[in-house]
Amino acid sequence: MPRRADPRLIAVVLGAAMLLTGCSSGANAGEPVPTPTHVDLGAWDEESAGNGLVLLDAASARATVLAAVREAGTATMSGTYTNGAGRTLTLEVRGSSEQSVAEFTVDGATTSVVIADGQAYVRPSAAAATDGLDPDAYTCVADDDAALTRWSSLLHPLQTLAEYTGDASTMGAPRDGAVDIVMGADGTLGALRVQTEGPALPIALTRADAAGTLELEFSGWGDEVDVPDLGSPAGC
Repeated sequence: MPRRADPRLIAVVLGAAMLLTGCSSGANAGEPVPTPTHVDLGAWDEESAGNGLVLLDAASARATVLAAVREAGTATMSGTYTNGAGRTLTLEVRGSSEQSVAEFTVDGATTSVVIADGQAYVRPSAAAATDGLDPDAYTCVADDDAALTRWSSLLHPLQTLAEYTGDASTMGAPRDGAVDIVMGADGTLGALRVQTEGPALPIALTRADAAGTLELEFSGWGDEVDVPDLGSPAGC
């Protein structure tokens, strides 16, 4: 599974939390917006140029994307994480920070996580089952339970995007109705592809370093989430 975030990304998550609660420090009123250097302003057409994301610097574009994701509410996030040894985790997550249904599969064995009405439920794979967790049924778990926290950076799209885009460094050139927000000081750690028409919502995220490669796609913005039948969960 993905490595724990480094201190820089932890700081990013805290910053994102401030943004999402309306407490972002932001720029001072009256401070001029930097002139973009990655687009040809001479060819800029206000009426047909989309949502304006390409005019922003990387940090401002990232903040705009996180706000758009929060506004959209729910989404489907699917993809893979492959570690340096070649072992692959496949994931599909549907939902938001308030309600989420997630499936994580390793070596053909799936662990399911459901978050609903302020409670988390886990149905582990047989390989991941521990005392108190039955692989054949959902169990209520606390927010700090290891069965839940091991997936914490991947439990809903907003959390994942905040966690893995904190080092956004520059903007790519727009093409085909989308633009890349590039990560890493030297632009080599990956990119978040975002649509430039309508809300500034992500299309795909790719990150790669020595620890492994994370590849995600996003869709189903605002779609209703179907919570599975939880039966009579233990531990509740």
